[in-house]
Amino acid sequence: MKNFFCILILLPLITYSQTEKINVKDGESCSYNIHYGFINGGNAEYSINKKNNEITVVVEGKSNIVIDVFFRIRDRYESIISTTTVLPKYFKRDIIEGSDEIHQEYFFNHEINLVTTKDQSYDCIKQSQDMLSSFIYGRSLSSKELKNKKPFYINMFLDEENYLMEVNYLSTEIINSKIGKIRCIKLQPKVQVGRVFSNEDDLTIWISDDKNHLLIKAEMGILVGSLAIDIQTSKNIKFPLSITD
Repeated sequence: MKNFFCILILLPLITYSQTEKINVKDGESCSYNIHYGFINGGNAEYSINKKNNEITVVVEGKSNIVIDVFFRIRDRYESIISTTTVLPKYFKRDIIEGSDEIHQEYFFNHEINLVTTKDQSYDCIKQSQDMLSSFIYGRSLSSKELKNKKPFYINMFLDEENYLMEVNYLSTEIINSKIGKIRCIKLQPKVQVGRVFSNEDDLTIWISDDKNHLLIKAEMGILVGSLAIDIQTSKNIKFPLSITD
């Protein structure tokens, strides 16, 4: 169950080019509800702050009082990202999930493709992203690029390992959400089996079909059942959302 809420929110993780502009502005934030079937299991939110040539992204998630009895979740993620390269400089993760507790800090040196912690160094793939920088980086793609029939790929550094993620375009759909009826791009990332998922195709996501590419909805099969995530609020979004009548 590690990376539980971060995986849910940061799912538009697709990118190719560093020449694209970052499609966020200072103060952007969104909140989400997490459901286990018909049970409201918790909530998550992210916020973005821009200063000089850096963006700081923070994601926090927690289970509600009902789920706390069985599996308490208190997660926080933070990433500092360069606005000129759209690559991470720093990543921090503090996780409490049931009996598991993880605290990690990564420092990225992209000139020599190295990630360091307080105790160790790791080689990383060129232009590697962390979980949060991938979110920002992927949102810079155009809808045309996202709808390509060929899969997209992204280099990621996750849990001290290099990981190449493949994402496939499925269709365009209208999703009735709390913030309106949104025209969405439906995607299916191929996820790592064993961390949270039992099958590489257990995840489907819907992102807004506009310049924002906000996560609107996600459905996922996990090792202990199934989950759904639905957007509840959005603030300080840079571009108009693809709201339909």
